[in-house]
Amino acid sequence: MESIQVFKKLETVSDLPTLPVIIDKLREAIRNPRSDAAKVASIIEDDPAMMAKILKVVNSALYGGASGQIDSLKLAISRMGFNAVNNLAISTSVFKAFGESAGGFDRKEFWRHCVSVGIAACAVMQACKPHLTHRYEKEFLHLSGLIHDVGKLVFAQYFHDEFMQAIELSKTERITLVQAEYKVFGTDHAAVGAWLGKRWKLSEPMVEAILWHHNPKRAKTEHQELVRICEASNYICNFRMIGNSGDAAAPRCSSETWQALKLGEEDYYAIMDVIVAESDKSEVLLSLM
Repeated sequence: MESIQVFKKLETVSDLPTLPVIIDKLREAIRNPRSDAAKVASIIEDDPAMMAKILKVVNSALYGGASGQIDSLKLAISRMGFNAVNNLAISTSVFKAFGESAGGFDRKEFWRHCVSVGIAACAVMQACKPHLTHRYEKEFLHLSGLIHDVGKLVFAQYFHDEFMQAIELSKTERITLVQAEYKVFGTDHAAVGAWLGKRWKLSEPMVEAILWHHNPKRAKTEHQELVRICEASNYICNFRMIGNSGDAAAPRCSSETWQALKLGEEDYYAIMDVIVAESDKSEVLLSLM
């Protein structure tokens, strides 16, 4: 198969997942400096399932749920903040969009990997914060990690047999899944994920993180730092086999990334400690699937 065939087929897919209308309304409200928690709550109230998920999360260990039950959506939004609510809405919409596991690809373990990469991205940012030229919100980094591999879900759903072939090829030849995908599709999950991210109107930095998390030096200069954070986070979670991304061989992490982020061995172990300590957060998000 050639890459052009992959994208031609995707252009004709009638049931390609879309983000719900509520996401666009939320984006618009969050960009408006005159919006308040009541305005954002009025949008979310149109989606009872989303409202229930936000209340579940705000009362969970993610937000120190022991401090008292929150039953008001307006109060929940004030507690979480607009960006956290927006990112949770996107996350749960992506979970829902791709449905149940397809044979041979464990969707729950895949999501465990993605959620852990989101946690790791925040930990990596903290470890190299003194050396960063940009500042990133934790919710943004978490979402970037969560959806970095969304292209694999597209492959699993619309090119299932070929994707299973790529996974098997990765195992038998002990090559990365990206290498195997190129042999089968002529492209990889990063390119397909970025294509979907653009259709979903995700921000340019997030699309760049999806597209180049295996090859950050090709990212736009202004986004390379973010992409390197995603590359390092993905590598750590794959290397420690947290969840299952479908990779039989852990993707490499370029020496340029370790040097650019000024990460050392002690940082690696500190990041692992954070991922273990915050594993309850991944269970909360996985329960929303």
